Amino acid sequence: MADQSIYELYLGLEREFIELIRPNPFSAAVNLRLERIAQLLELLGNPHRAYPSIHVGGTSGKGSTSAMIAAILTEAGYKTGLHMSPHLQIFNERHQIDANVAATSRLAEIYADIKPAIARVAAENPFGLPSYFEAHVALAFLLFQREAVDAAVIEVGLGGSLDATNVIDAGVAVLTNVGLDHTAILGDTVEKIAHDKAGIIKAGQTVISGFRQPTVRRIVAKRCRQKYARLLEFGRDFNVILHDDGTFNVNLPGQSYANLELGLKGDFQRINAACAVAAVHSLPNFSIPEEAMRRGLRQAVIPGRVEIVQQNPLVILDGAHNPEKITVARQAIDQLYGDKRRITLLGLKSDKAAADMLPAVITHTDRLIISQFHLDKSIWEPMEAEKLAHLAADLAPNLRIEVVHDPLEALDYALSLAAADDLVWVTGSFYLLGNVREYWYPSEKLVEQAERGLSSALTL
Repeated sequence: MADQSIYELYLGLEREFIELIRPNPFSAAVNLRLERIAQLLELLGNPHRAYPSIHVGGTSGKGSTSAMIAAILTEAGYKTGLHMSPHLQIFNERHQIDANVAATSRLAEIYADIKPAIARVAAENPFGLPSYFEAHVALAFLLFQREAVDAAVIEVGLGGSLDATNVIDAGVAVLTNVGLDHTAILGDTVEKIAHDKAGIIKAGQTVISGFRQPTVRRIVAKRCRQKYARLLEFGRDFNVILHDDGTFNVNLPGQSYANLELGLKGDFQRINAACAVAAVHSLPNFSIPEEAMRRGLRQAVIPGRVEIVQQNPLVILDGAHNPEKITVARQAIDQLYGDKRRITLLGLKSDKAAADMLPAVITHTDRLIISQFHLDKSIWEPMEAEKLAHLAADLAPNLRIEVVHDPLEALDYALSLAAADDLVWVTGSFYLLGNVREYWYPSEKLVEQAERGLSSALTL
């Protein structure tokens, strides 16, 4: 360690995680199971049972909701763990204590203790080597135990029922909303997807549901009845009232909060905030002062969600990888910055419903630049830029569309086209956002900042 820079340590640990993928590419039949993660955690002494948890799932909004819940708990004086996925730039983002990403040296120390258990699972379990995601889940749970957190906020990775996080016995489960995403894995209707996401509901929990479609609300209600879980539904048991000045009210059973403010941008975040407030109020044996709740909502941040990284020209990074997300993001930007000429930089994963997402992207876009993210191809494949550009041209034959394969070169080109009062909107895959965000926040410096414990390391 003394002869090794912290960034070299980070890169070495990152390679170890990547090596869990190469012999074991994603397969729903193998990865969407709980046998490996259950055995791995058993070998580690079941660290996830050492603290109370809130489990957060949904098609969209679960990351923002998780960040708000964790921020409120931290502001209330509770030591709080937060596990999120995916990360944008450095994997430390997945592992946070009191809004600070964990230091690489700490993660490396804990992972060294996990590696023998991973090897034993690989040798003994019929489903083989634990996955990249399972290893990160185990790392988070053991980190939180060793840091003696008062509570942990755990974001679901994919789906719900068979996601590796679904080994926890959380006191509160949150379902933000449901839409069509990962249809090849979870099902081709919102009802099928809702069934899977409702799989995180367990006996005796309080369930906070932001689901709004009648059919999926019935699915959640039925699951709650089967599990004897208490259900609080958005629009029935709690709601939001928006004000013209950007503040909002949250009304809960027996409790109301007026003129709240959010650090995260977009009216859609108000519903996520209501779910977060309902969740912390439902956590057994926790006391949340009103001022702590207000501060937490104001201070919660998450990179890549309507994130402003530059002014003059204004640059917004906003990850949106399904039709619903990208439509809501476009509407938020229209509302906030609809008067600006818009240059859009877009890149998607190969498995995304591009034809259904593009109408939201091209609306109000004056120039469209298509790119491809850089990532180890054993993880995910980017959609070919030429294919995406062709689909966009079919929908908008009069829109000027250009392909620049390298994400940072594409960003440079977009900035060169933009006047000082224009808007550059970078959207689509979170992996593209991670590549582009390097322009302002180089990963090496983020790793160094995290090691020094000076900030959240999400910004410099």
